[in-house]
Amino acid sequence: MVYRNRSKSILSKHSKKSDDKVHHKSHSKKKSKSKNKKKSRSYWRHILIVWILWLGLIYYYESVVVKRAMRKCQWSRWENWPEGAESHKVGLFADPQIMDNYSYPNRSQIVNYFTRVLVDHYHRRNWKYVQYYLDPDSNFFLGDLFDGGRYWDDEYWIKEYTRFNEIFPKKPLRRTIMSIPGNHDIGFGDAVIESSLQRFSSYFGETSSTLEVGNHTFVLLDTISLSDKTNPDVSRLPMEFLNNFSMGSHPQPRILLSHVPLWRNPEQQTCGKLRESKKPFPIEKGVQYQTVIDYDISQEILTKVQPEILFSGDDHDYCHILHSYPSYGETKIAEEITVKSCAMNMGINRPAIQLISLYNPSDLKMVNAGDEYESKTYQTEICYMPDAYKAIKMYLWGLLWTIVFVLYMHLFPKSFNGHVATKMDKLLTRSNSDASSLPLPTSISKSKSKRSSAHSKYSVNETRSLKQFLVNVIVLFVSVVSVFIYFYTVV
Repeated sequence: MVYRNRSKSILSKHSKKSDDKVHHKSHSKKKSKSKNKKKSRSYWRHILIVWILWLGLIYYYESVVVKRAMRKCQWSRWENWPEGAESHKVGLFADPQIMDNYSYPNRSQIVNYFTRVLVDHYHRRNWKYVQYYLDPDSNFFLGDLFDGGRYWDDEYWIKEYTRFNEIFPKKPLRRTIMSIPGNHDIGFGDAVIESSLQRFSSYFGETSSTLEVGNHTFVLLDTISLSDKTNPDVSRLPMEFLNNFSMGSHPQPRILLSHVPLWRNPEQQTCGKLRESKKPFPIEKGVQYQTVIDYDISQEILTKVQPEILFSGDDHDYCHILHSYPSYGETKIAEEITVKSCAMNMGINRPAIQLISLYNPSDLKMVNAGDEYESKTYQTEICYMPDAYKAIKMYLWGLLWTIVFVLYMHLFPKSFNGHVATKMDKLLTRSNSDASSLPLPTSISKSKSKRSSAHSKYSVNETRSLKQFLVNVIVLFVSVVSVFIYFYTVV
């Protein structure tokens, strides 16, 4: 009996040990499975936090900063008309010069692609905000719509023409005129490419024309074709237009729009404090460009048009000067403003557009409280677009911070848990128990803090895993890129 009982007890002990071993093995397998799961899991909390930070950064520079720029340009901030006056509002856009596949031939295709995406987005976003917040009644482009349009074949030109209209869509019930050509669109002077000129006018309209806008006569003049002295087929139309205009009756104040600025003496006619460059206005001539129209043609234009003010482009920087010209035995004065380029890649720090406010009632002399006064019928103001490169710099800093954060989290998980995870837990988790809990002994509080850092919601696995690193990087990359895609295509 004793023997039997001993054998039973030995057997039971043996079976118990084997059961324990099996249970230990199964438990260790479960542990290893859970560890593997942890190794390959995504850190959703961390990804969400980084994504929210990126969303805030992108929203700030793609919306808040742009709205702030529009508020600074609001008409009510600088218009000075009599109370109750309803002015006609005009926006001038110079040298958008949208980038094409050949703009930077020495750069790689991938760099050109991303540069074009950035430049197109800058144009599209600013145009949208100007049309929505400033809402000009009329918009005029001052030439150089394309960068290399004069050389393109028809197929590529039409493709870029479609792209241009997608970037700058015409707003319903508002006038948008794009018919002034630049030297990048058709060439210059004797080197004007006749086929490019004909194609440009076929799609955008007559390159020299007049429009009645806000009780003012706008004269749009193709000074580039007018400068051609060798091909009468090119210069004939703008010359005929100019002669016919000078013989007609134009009682309204006249505003001249052209691409290339008129002749000036840079030493005497300085551009003013709003010009970025401190150098005198350049007087240069080269292949398919000339920085000013010849003196004799400039004087002929001024004499025949007799504008109150004229606006030009081409130079990319701002310039405000006065011209004098003879008219019926007396000397007249006209202002000229060279409008800054609205593009971010034209060699200036602060792109801008020019705003014009027109108010010309039928009676120019208005009575106010018994006093008679007379004022100009136009007012103009420069409107700066947002600093494009500041946004890019901040995105690059954000990218650097994200890379450091992700590498620190995966390469030094213990240090991350001890220094970052606990702070994130304190900042981002509301704890109701802290206010009601009594102070604990030092030894207990230390052990508790160690446990809390180990079991923080933001703690990461302390075993390095390449698979886990790649999963988190891919998820984070896709989530952040989706925000950029939204702002660059939808907004």
